[in-house]
Amino acid sequence: MADTKDGRDKKGHDEEQHQRERELEEELEYEEEAEERREEHDEAEAERELADDE
Repeated sequence: MADTKDGRDKKGHDEEQHQRERELEEELEYEEEAEERREEHDEAEAERELADDE
């Protein structure tokens, strides 16, 4: 296939789209991990409160 401006533009656009998708996936993973840490923290805090009440 010949190297054309349209081909280069499409390749550049595709690469940008893939980069945005990777960044979104990374952000979603980060948010999921942060939510898990918050839940673990909340559970630990609740357990400490129960232990303090006894």
